[in-house]
Amino acid sequence: MAVEDTPTFRRPKAILPVPTPSLKFQHVQAGVPDTQLTREATGLLREFSTPLLFNHSHRVFFWANELGRQTGKTFDAELVFICAAFHDLGLLEKFSSATDRFEVDSANAVRQFLEHHGVPTARIQTAWDAIALHTTPGIAAYKPLEVELLYNGVGLDVLGIGYETFPDDLRTRVVAQYPRVNFTQDIAKAFLGGFEHKTQSTEGTCNEDICSHFIRNYQRSNFYEQIQNSPFQNS
Repeated sequence: MAVEDTPTFRRPKAILPVPTPSLKFQHVQAGVPDTQLTREATGLLREFSTPLLFNHSHRVFFWANELGRQTGKTFDAELVFICAAFHDLGLLEKFSSATDRFEVDSANAVRQFLEHHGVPTARIQTAWDAIALHTTPGIAAYKPLEVELLYNGVGLDVLGIGYETFPDDLRTRVVAQYPRVNFTQDIAKAFLGGFEHKTQSTEGTCNEDICSHFIRNYQRSNFYEQIQNSPFQNS
């Protein structure tokens, strides 16, 4: 179902097993701003997502939040959390369109959510950009800081980029609270499930590597060949 067809966002009920914060992790959990928007974003993850993506999304926020703290700059932590919560929703059938990249589907979902809550247009655009660009290298660093933080948080959690320079104690606590059980295998399968029905949406992106690995006889796009096969005549 395309995101445009989803019902109006409402306060969801919890249906997934969610880690219960303890005093041991209180200082980790304290990094999530306690606002109506973050509570509802968390609720949406519980209702519509999976334990795999729930834990991944929270880890992404904590990595992004710490990276933001290290910059010494002011950033919108509430918006970073919401972006982390929504960034992979486009992999799920409820939010997936027939043709768009899953990143765009996720970005459209966050736009709908934030518009529903009357968030200013500039913040909505930053959130949309952050999610739409979270798998695209070379651009996020030139966008608002929140966009870069989401990109780097995802890069750390999925690819391990920056792992060696990240605080060991925080990394240990976050992973203990939001485990990575079979993560590297299961996240790849989750990616495939999100765009197997629209593989053309992965052309020219890192997601095409997933299609190439899992889909037998998958034919990768080739930019050079597309140039050479242009119908225009050289002159």
